[in-house]
Amino acid sequence: MISDFEYKKYREIKRLSLEELNKYYRQLRKYEFENNKPLESSKIKKKIHTLSMLILKIDRLLSNRKLIIYDDKRDNYKELDRGKIYASSHVGRYDIESTMEAIDDQAYFVMGDPEETYRNFEGFYLNNIQGRICMDTGYQIFDLIQKQKNGENLSDSDKKLIEEYKIDRNLCQETCIRRVKNKDNILIYPEGAWNITPKLTQPLFKGTARIAVRGDGIIIPVGIIRDNKKYIVNIGKNFDVSGAGEKDIDDITTELKEKINSLKGEIIFSNDKIMKRSSMKSPKENEREFKEDIMRETTNGYTEEVIEKSRYYDKDAPENVFKVR
Repeated sequence: MISDFEYKKYREIKRLSLEELNKYYRQLRKYEFENNKPLESSKIKKKIHTLSMLILKIDRLLSNRKLIIYDDKRDNYKELDRGKIYASSHVGRYDIESTMEAIDDQAYFVMGDPEETYRNFEGFYLNNIQGRICMDTGYQIFDLIQKQKNGENLSDSDKKLIEEYKIDRNLCQETCIRRVKNKDNILIYPEGAWNITPKLTQPLFKGTARIAVRGDGIIIPVGIIRDNKKYIVNIGKNFDVSGAGEKDIDDITTELKEKINSLKGEIIFSNDKIMKRSSMKSPKENEREFKEDIMRETTNGYTEEVIEKSRYYDKDAPENVFKVR
């Protein structure tokens, strides 16, 4: 337990290095969780939701983006007396803003590696207007984690650092569960990182299913397709996992991935999205252009290396089973 934690003032936070900044907020989250700090009420954020939508719309217009809501299959979502978990595919720089605007429902955004947003307008907006739940994914110590998994000897300080990140991820999950139990909504991206692969959807982390089961929440899958500056959003039907337990987490995760795939497929194979064969290039050329187009909009050092270290690693996937080492 952290007993000697001290809150820092804004001017002190401004002076911290990025590493110090991240560590401070990991310690802050741990301190407040261990001391059972009550969740702040979501009432004000729900009341100013219209302001949140206005800010998102202005941002979209200024960045010259286009948002298309392909379909919305939610059933009486505004009357539901349970917390909702919006689980969306992850396709690029503006998919978060696009999802928030499309669902038009106040939801706490589950944000991995907030870093510089702790001290810029994006962070202010998410904290005070939209709402967010933060964690550090651990991509910064990816090599250390791999060494531990491979059974290599680590120093006590390295082991302590790995445990610090592990605790932070767990606290994020527990906070999400508390929010959903409290009948609040969350927005989560279970792929963990932008999908810059040829796959329709990457393997999903199991946290979304666990939050729904333990928080008694309703999952609402969301599929997004990015076409340059155009984001097409397809909102799925309510996915109720009532009665499920820990033993069902894997099956729920698999079903959620299938639902997201279907939502994206509806967009891709709709009449206005099917590509003419003459416009297609080779698979490698398409994949390269697709990846370059997404990464062109990256900010805050979000590189392909970070994406690789943040996504879910499926050891049973063919490309990993047969990987040459």
